[in-house]
Amino acid sequence: MKTVAQTVIEADRFYTIAAKGGSVIQAVEKATNGGDIRLGKYEHKPEQEWAFVREGDGVYRIRNRASGKLIDLMMTSQMWTVEPTPAGTVRLRSSWASGKCIDTVGMGANDGAILQIWQEAAGDDQLWTISEVKDRAKRAPAKKAEEPVV
Repeated sequence: MKTVAQTVIEADRFYTIAAKGGSVIQAVEKATNGGDIRLGKYEHKPEQEWAFVREGDGVYRIRNRASGKLIDLMMTSQMWTVEPTPAGTVRLRSSWASGKCIDTVGMGANDGAILQIWQEAAGDDQLWTISEVKDRAKRAPAKKAEEPVV
């Protein structure tokens, strides 16, 4: 297990990745192959939930729950280092594009802002909070007592 801020990233779990304003990273599929990765209001949709597949010490592939696709911004080989910050957030740094991190276009923080890879900067648009998605599977309804056949 690897501790990231206050969250422990574990295998076979799903997480949200939230910006400072609370919007989460979500996959937006296109009709053709690929899609965008944007910020959106969390609505408990699988497109907004991510698994961290460990590849090494602090290095992960980040897989979308709905599509199974990996976060890959501008051919960055899909490998991300999770770096905790003193503020309790994390920076998601490309393992291959030297010094570049997951960032929002134009330092956007509103829903709909598109993600990109960008040189590390001091702004909040490269700081993320990772939170585990609590199991929301519905339990099977309690079985009713058998009614007698008349």
